[in-house]
Amino acid sequence: MNQALFESLTGTFSDGTPLSAVPNNKRIIFSIMDNLNRLFNTRKGSIPHLKDYGLPDISEIYRKMPGGIQVLENAILKTVELYEPRLRNVRVIRQEDNIKASRLVFILSCELVNGSSVRFQTTFVSTGNSTISPWKQPR
Repeated sequence: MNQALFESLTGTFSDGTPLSAVPNNKRIIFSIMDNLNRLFNTRKGSIPHLKDYGLPDISEIYRKMPGGIQVLENAILKTVELYEPRLRNVRVIRQEDNIKASRLVFILSCELVNGSSVRFQTTFVSTGNSTISPWKQPR
């Protein structure tokens, strides 16, 4: 199965994209991005039965700058390793930051359980949700 149970039950990804609109071999990437999106936009401690699910409050990270960047980087790594079992050998690489614009960008460099490499870009802002997308090398 290349998608999560919830996606199989609803027939869609979280953005409303029907499973049938995504080639079977690409569904795992969409499914992982869905999970990472939920994971990165959930504040740690907000789910009573999973106290360590999610990331620290981003506004607190910004208050601790510049040391907050390392705190967020470590939190991303630990959380992905714990809650996304389809990824292994996860590395979090700070891509760019614009602290004045309250924007931090990281690349997640990982392997799928089948051994193929995959990279995602995640962007955090002090207000609003984080975003995640497949990473494409700049030209």
